[in-house]
Amino acid sequence: MFNQYSNSSKRFHSILQKSLLIGCIGVSDLSAGMFDSISNVVESVKSTSEQKLENTLSVHSSSQELGKRQVPKSNSQSSQSTASIKLGTPDASLIELTECTDLELSNIILGYDGNYTFKNGFKKEKRSGFIKREKGKASHGCILPSLNSGQTAYLEVDSKKFKALGNSNSWTMQCVRSNNLDAGVLTNEYPREGFLSGKAMMLHCGNSEGIKECAKGSNSSRSGAWKKKLEKDGKKMFSFKAIKATLAPKGGEKVYCQYYNSDSGKSLFAFEYLRTK
Repeated sequence: MFNQYSNSSKRFHSILQKSLLIGCIGVSDLSAGMFDSISNVVESVKSTSEQKLENTLSVHSSSQELGKRQVPKSNSQSSQSTASIKLGTPDASLIELTECTDLELSNIILGYDGNYTFKNGFKKEKRSGFIKREKGKASHGCILPSLNSGQTAYLEVDSKKFKALGNSNSWTMQCVRSNNLDAGVLTNEYPREGFLSGKAMMLHCGNSEGIKECAKGSNSSRSGAWKKKLEKDGKKMFSFKAIKATLAPKGGEKVYCQYYNSDSGKSLFAFEYLRTK
């Protein structure tokens, strides 16, 4: 009987251990399943968040790049680049359009029309004239130095040789846009020959410009003095100003001009200048 009880007890304990083992395994599997599910959810949320963040950054970066490409230059940037037009010798294609006469250009002077002063005893008087002068030189036969907007040029030629070229009414100033010849000649707001007078060239003695070739007296008397000087030297004067123009584009444009004779088809001189408002 004791043995039967002992055997039954053993079987009971064996069954109990197996049940406990199976239960533990079930709990372990259940726990593992639960943890795996939670981990999967976390990973899914994490992955989704990371993907959203990545997409957001990508869209933001693309927007920035798109903005960089689409945003136009500001007016200041545009005018700055346009205003940086550099003057020099005109392009060869422009120079080829001009056939020069055989006359030599002399006493080429670049400067500005403005005011200067001189002393008259204790008094300081003001006059207008050709100031801030600097010597110039022609190239390619008759191509003058290029002018900035507002600058003035003066030159002389042999008066008898010029007269022999024909009727003075046949001479005209022709100007075209350097980068747009097809637009044709300018019909207004371009330089005209004959800008300076004798009084502008013959400054009053003691002038603030330090010019020694001078005369005293009124504007009229000084103009007469300059005329006598030219006659003595056998010269004829020419002058023009690179005038500002309301029709010029913002930032300016280069314009090429020639002083042209319609009878001979030749030009006394030519030049390029910056035309601005």
